[in-house]
Amino acid sequence: MPFPVRRFQAAALYLATAALSTLLVLRSESLAADDSTWPEDYAENGESVTVAAPAKPSIPNPAVDPCLTRMANALETISKAEKALASINDYTCHMVMKERLAGKMGPPNKVELSVRREPFAVHMKWHEPRSMAGQEVVYNKSAAPAKMRAKGAGFLGSVGFITLGLDDARAKSSSRHTINEAGLANTISRVKASWSKLPLQQIGEISIEDGTLAGRACRQIVLVNTEEARGKLEFHRTTVWFDLETGLLAGLDGHGWPAAGEKEGELLESYHYHDFRLNPALPNQHFNR
Repeated sequence: MPFPVRRFQAAALYLATAALSTLLVLRSESLAADDSTWPEDYAENGESVTVAAPAKPSIPNPAVDPCLTRMANALETISKAEKALASINDYTCHMVMKERLAGKMGPPNKVELSVRREPFAVHMKWHEPRSMAGQEVVYNKSAAPAKMRAKGAGFLGSVGFITLGLDDARAKSSSRHTINEAGLANTISRVKASWSKLPLQQIGEISIEDGTLAGRACRQIVLVNTEEARGKLEFHRTTVWFDLETGLLAGLDGHGWPAAGEKEGELLESYHYHDFRLNPALPNQHFNR
């Protein structure tokens, strides 16, 4: 074979060998790269095993927190009570009231309560306890927005009605609230204002269930606040009842903050309402004494 032909064949063989070596190197690097991305559970027979991605840690979503859901339901019940009151211009009812004054819980007060929504006016007449029977207090915002008319019980009642300021010391000694704070609307408003902006971390427990109060079918809502709300809210535990038939507020119990080592705070105030007369069209003189 001529020398040039042999030289050409040798060169071709050399090039072919070099190309094959390069391909083997590239294949080896590709396999190594692929191997680094395989799951640890790759089977020994070469078949891959599907591996579920590790679960992400569960992060509570405040938007669907059970406490917030129940709070939304509670506020909806309050809104329904407000709507029910909007169609009532005046009413009378019997109210059983208990309040803690100067650290001591007073006896149950049985009061005949009359309220006119517009213009706002209140009349309260005591039946019990015996020492307060016959006492009356009247407030008429349109007549005297900063004054009330009061008549004492027993012998003091012979004097008749006298005019007092809403924050008179004699009035404060017998009630936690002034007379212009009386009535269903004001009580509901205080609860709503306290609850509507309550941060999640200040809600310890909240429950809603249907039951009875004084023999009437009612929805009971109980809110217990956490220690973070101490000093910010008056009540540690608040219980409210709403009449299922009328939607109106039927009662409220407010417990204060527990002392060290105690689980339950003392009852600070309690108001239960029954025997309603709705829209009786009370005459104006009923609120003018």
